[in-house]
Amino acid sequence: MKKTSLIAFISLLSLTSCANIFNNIVFPNSCKQCEVINRVNNEVLFSNKGCGGDNTKLEEEAKIRAYDLSYESYNLCDLEVVCEEWTKEKDAEE
Repeated sequence: MKKTSLIAFISLLSLTSCANIFNNIVFPNSCKQCEVINRVNNEVLFSNKGCGGDNTKLEEEAKIRAYDLSYESYNLCDLEVVCEEWTKEKDAEE
C-alpha cells in the first residue's frame, strides 16, 4: 500500500511540474498577471505575476483567492478576476 501511495504522489508531482517545465522551455518570454478587483471601488485585493514557468496556474490561484475573500468580508458578486498576458522583449531581459 505504501508503494502505491508513493507512486501516486510522484506521478501527481511530475504532472504538476510538467506544465512548469513546458512553459519554461517553450514560452520563456510569455508573461501573465492576474488580479482580484473589487468592482465596487476598483480596489486591487490580490495580484500575482509571472513569466515562463512562473505563469502556470496564476488565473486559478486568483480565482481561489477571490473565493476565499468572499468568505472573509467581500461579496463574491462584487469581485472580478482580470488577467493580462504579454510577451517580454528579449532586450529587456539583459
